[in-house]
Amino acid sequence: MRAGGSRTKEARRRLSLSDSYWVKYDNDNVDFEAITPYLNPFSELLMQHGHRRSNSIPEIVLGGSQPKKWVRDKDKSLYIEKILLPEQVEVEMRAVRLARLCNVKVMNAFVKTSKGRVYADNFTKLKEQIGVINLVNISNLNRSLIQFDYLGIGVNGYDIKNVVEAYKRAGVERDVGQITLTQIVFDTVVGNIDRKSNNSNWAVFLDHGTGERIPSSMYDFNWASTKYSDEKMIKEVAVGIKSARMEEEAKILTETIGENSRALKFTQWAENAAKLVALLKS
Repeated sequence: MRAGGSRTKEARRRLSLSDSYWVKYDNDNVDFEAITPYLNPFSELLMQHGHRRSNSIPEIVLGGSQPKKWVRDKDKSLYIEKILLPEQVEVEMRAVRLARLCNVKVMNAFVKTSKGRVYADNFTKLKEQIGVINLVNISNLNRSLIQFDYLGIGVNGYDIKNVVEAYKRAGVERDVGQITLTQIVFDTVVGNIDRKSNNSNWAVFLDHGTGERIPSSMYDFNWASTKYSDEKMIKEVAVGIKSARMEEEAKILTETIGENSRALKFTQWAENAAKLVALLKS
């Protein structure tokens, strides 16, 4: 550190932005809450640089191909502002609504309209040309999100056995099979091809208190499709489910997602569900 052209005698505190720790002297009375980017203006300074394609505060692993940035809300909570094409905003909002209706753990989302915020639970269709979706933060002071690519883990998102093994390599020790099945089946129904090989869209939550790691909530559905059916994806996933001998659980799950898709009038997704069920029964 330098001040007034000369080197300072000592650094009082150091905060790591790539690991969950900080360093201070024993006689320093400042606590972590006073310096963490989650709660302090440091985050605001970075936000002023606009939408980034690279990593950002407070989660170092905020990446992906779409421009995005952290925004601090009026109640001091954080959300992610992501720039998309209007049709991508619509499909992601629909996917989040369906996931929440099916009790699939997912990052909630909202859009800002001329009449105020519309959250996924109440979303039907874009009535304005909106190119921004806002994603409610799923990490906090007690829980970090760690993506597979950050851990150096690759995955075939259509293969249940492969994803289960990846979760175990990431440190997950329980409930892996059922959670993986739910995530893959849901992606298949909504035609979300992005998670097949995009390792940044697979992640675990790290509990800072216990050190436990569990599969994270699902997020990022802007590459799902309400217009087309990916027959190859549906067949490949069906083969993987049969190989894992999880046909019965998958049929029940897929039928539920299909029924909710029909109730929401998401016709293509209801058809995708029916195709997957038929293959699982064959």
